[in-house]
Amino acid sequence: MTYDIDARPRALTELSREESLRLLGNAGLGRIVFISRAMPAIRLVSHVMHDGHIVARTGYAPEIEAVLRPRGTSMVVYQADMVDPATHLGWNVMVTGTAALVPDDGAFAGRQSWTGDKTALVLRIRPELVTGFEVTGFEVTGFEVTGFEVTGDPSPR
Repeated sequence: MTYDIDARPRALTELSREESLRLLGNAGLGRIVFISRAMPAIRLVSHVMHDGHIVARTGYAPEIEAVLRPRGTSMVVYQADMVDPATHLGWNVMVTGTAALVPDDGAFAGRQSWTGDKTALVLRIRPELVTGFEVTGFEVTGFEVTGFEVTGDPSPR
């Protein structure tokens, strides 16, 4: 059986908390994961890093407001990544932390909402558990890999 895939060697590296948060600061967009009506919900939001916190902004989002307003805070997961679509190299960061609605304190000054929505919710996420991974390629010289052939049973043992 022949697989026509990019078989260049790869390395998956776990990132430090500091490097993960630095990369997150460069992303600009991410996904907030929260529980709404007993079901997981995911919403794409813009963000900046400000004083060690993720400050996220989204257009009017009644489902986020309904989760955060009554209790004041809620545990959420925040995820962002940058992956090259051609090489599949890049990074992924996930942060679990406490989110709260906050007034717009100017963290987004000079940055237009990516949705163009003027009505925005701003929330601050205090990072508690931070995990990040990077997929990198190795430099291989002397030959070119165009595919590979699998013989026998390729299933895991």
